[in-house]
Amino acid sequence: MDKWQRYAGGGALAFALLVGATGQASAVVVDVWDYTLDNAFTEFAPAGVVGLNDNPTLGAPTRIEWPESFGGTRSALEVQGADTDPGRQSGEVTTNGPAAPGPDLVHFNFPIPTEFESEFLTSGTLTARAVLTPQQPPIGGETGPIETFFEFAFNETPNRSGECVPDAQSVCDDFFALVAVGPTSETFTFDGETYTLLFGSTQLTPQSAETCALVGQAAGCLGFLTQENQTNVFETFISVTREGPGPSPVPEPGMLVLLGTGLLALGIIRRRQAS
Repeated sequence: MDKWQRYAGGGALAFALLVGATGQASAVVVDVWDYTLDNAFTEFAPAGVVGLNDNPTLGAPTRIEWPESFGGTRSALEVQGADTDPGRQSGEVTTNGPAAPGPDLVHFNFPIPTEFESEFLTSGTLTARAVLTPQQPPIGGETGPIETFFEFAFNETPNRSGECVPDAQSVCDDFFALVAVGPTSETFTFDGETYTLLFGSTQLTPQSAETCALVGQAAGCLGFLTQENQTNVFETFISVTREGPGPSPVPEPGMLVLLGTGLLALGIIRRRQAS
């Protein structure tokens, strides 16, 4: 493991929430928040995996490529935000309103010769850090940081007949699957009012028994397929809800939350092009 391991907290997914005091005499409901999400790969292995484009807040790479010694087009994982700084996504989100965009997780799924197997990505940790600031009304103060760690495993197997994902849409799709999920939201109190932060993706879907078996999971496991020799983009979102008087939260169709307290591991099966 490399120097980023210090963020991983022993591989456990944990939320840390510190709420700043606002000094208000009475509770005020925040209708609109400004948010900043910083994301980076804070742990990855083996030594043949290269980290690039550090996020300035987390001080860790937002893109990892492998294998280092391969002269052709490398495979890669990258977390992309819309801001100028790597791995950062900012914007505004309305309490009990529609979800706002989070960063994209991009899988550059390219074939790699088998002789570089010792340098293939095997594991890593993706860290996400969120800070919310009241916009309407501008009562001052901010939440945060709300910080989460995603531990994932990455395995590559030969791209041979009979060993592809059964539901493949390309020559031999790769498969990302959630292995374990803890509680799926984080509740916080700001100026006397209680809110819930959600961060997830609608692109995670239940998979077939055959596909789930490839990662040792039961039928219906949650995951997504990535097509061979393509750039695969998976979108995320952020939303804030509050219980109490006012509009009901707007549901997200097929919402599958990724961030929460507890332990979360992301198991990834990827197909390798045989040399």
